[in-house]
Amino acid sequence: MNIAIVDDSASDLNSTQFFLTNYIEKFFPQVVPTLNVDTFNDVEKFLRNFKKNQFDLLILDIFMHPINGIHAAQIIRSRDKSVSIMFLTNSEDYILDGYSVFAVGYFLKPLAENVAQFSKTFTYIFPKILENQKNLSVPVKGVDILIPLNRIWYIDIDSRHHLQIHLQEKSFSTTMPYEKCFDALKDDQRFLECYHRILVNMDFIKLMDKDDFILQDGRKVPISQRKSKFAKLKYMSYLIDPNSFSKL
Repeated sequence: MNIAIVDDSASDLNSTQFFLTNYIEKFFPQVVPTLNVDTFNDVEKFLRNFKKNQFDLLILDIFMHPINGIHAAQIIRSRDKSVSIMFLTNSEDYILDGYSVFAVGYFLKPLAENVAQFSKTFTYIFPKILENQKNLSVPVKGVDILIPLNRIWYIDIDSRHHLQIHLQEKSFSTTMPYEKCFDALKDDQRFLECYHRILVNMDFIKLMDKDDFILQDGRKVPISQRKSKFAKLKYMSYLIDPNSFSKL
């Protein structure tokens, strides 16, 4: 779960991050292992670097300069139709404007002084965001955690024959059998078995050479000789028409 908070007030930004992170840790512990909360105090810089599918939830302050939160959300919506957006505000006067960009809700700040409103809103909305994601539930150190499929770069088996799930920033080792994982992902067209017990998410492939897929961060995922023709044809089909694949 990747969340961004955008607010040009440093104190509000830090307090919102602290309150939100602690709330999720307390009430949604299954999300914590894959939780990243990033903060941005420069809305123009944030918009310059914003990419589709980069975040699962955006929390935008309404009263920012030189671009307010409503205008920022309009720019975001032109690039990403599905990301969930919530607003931070000191006043309820502009809340109706938020629905023009299909915002899922708003928080009154500071959050620590509006706990009841925050709890009611977030506890209602956050499970819906999780439901709209495609997640893989895996046991890690005795606890079931939810890993969003759109964060998985590739899956393989380690030297102890344990399943490893690799994200961009971290990896998880789990006792889930590979066959169970494969069954859970086989209908998601992003995932390609390019080697024995290795699955790669084609969303993160940068290029293909003779024996490997090269991922966006330079990591290599091998292509077996036996699966080479099928894997390369499927990847070429993905390049030609990526919209035919599930991108949720």
